[in-house]
Amino acid sequence: MKKNKSIFLLSFALASTFFAGCEDSIDKVNSPIPYESIGGYENSDDVASTHLVSKFSFDGNIADSKNNITNGTGTNVTYGTGIKGEAYQGSASSFIAYNDVASSVVNLKNITVSMWIKTDPHTGGAQSLFMLPKKTDFWGNIFTLIEGTGPATTMLLKNHIQRDVTPSIPWSGQFIEHGGANVLANMFGTWKHLVWTYNGTSSTYSIYIDGQKLDIPASIAKRYASDPATGGGPYGELANSEVSKFIIGGYQQHLGTPWGAADGWMLHYTGLMDEFRIYDAALTDNEVVALYKLEKDKR
Repeated sequence: MKKNKSIFLLSFALASTFFAGCEDSIDKVNSPIPYESIGGYENSDDVASTHLVSKFSFDGNIADSKNNITNGTGTNVTYGTGIKGEAYQGSASSFIAYNDVASSVVNLKNITVSMWIKTDPHTGGAQSLFMLPKKTDFWGNIFTLIEGTGPATTMLLKNHIQRDVTPSIPWSGQFIEHGGANVLANMFGTWKHLVWTYNGTSSTYSIYIDGQKLDIPASIAKRYASDPATGGGPYGELANSEVSKFIIGGYQQHLGTPWGAADGWMLHYTGLMDEFRIYDAALTDNEVVALYKLEKDKR
């Protein structure tokens, strides 16, 4: 009997060890699997984090998570399914007006604008994706437009930058146009990651679609303060002036005073927009690729 009791106790001890080992194994199997790093980053907000000055995710609200563009009011704003959570859904009358813009945005010297858009061709004018307004001028400081081209497969995109300095330069406000042989292909009907940058040190403009840097001619990429054919030097760092408010999905003329009424060709953006970001630096190629892949992976 004593021998049988010893065998029973030994069996119980072995069984306990076995089940404890199984439990440990189960815990290890069920442990969260860490994300694979992309470009050395775990999350999209880690990319150039010290240079990110504004971020709008549009997850059911119009807030800038960096709190540098604030006090906003949405007009006819709705939300759709985004590339990551929800997205801003534009319409012929939708826009967001923000009253307060921090110095980190006002005093941008270099810039990267990043966003996801999903839109269709339109006619009748130009749709404004966003604008940093200027009180004393018909045009704003910095903005992006999509020109109406009708039922086409290519997008005519225009970006605008500003350099108001003393003494003034002849080409202070510049449109950077992707037209003619440089229109953007395959941009409609699906989510596209659009990034453009301006580097004030090298006076160079770049554009990326879905993480890929486009090969654009020097006539677009290199920016000058006046006609280079007559000795015009590099454009240099950005310098915004008379900044007032900020608008997504419309023009400064849609904001009321001190601007006049909007012209008939000034259209609201009617597509979807998600993960809109502004950086105070020109992101590198690798940073843009990482940002694209991480946001696409919903990180």
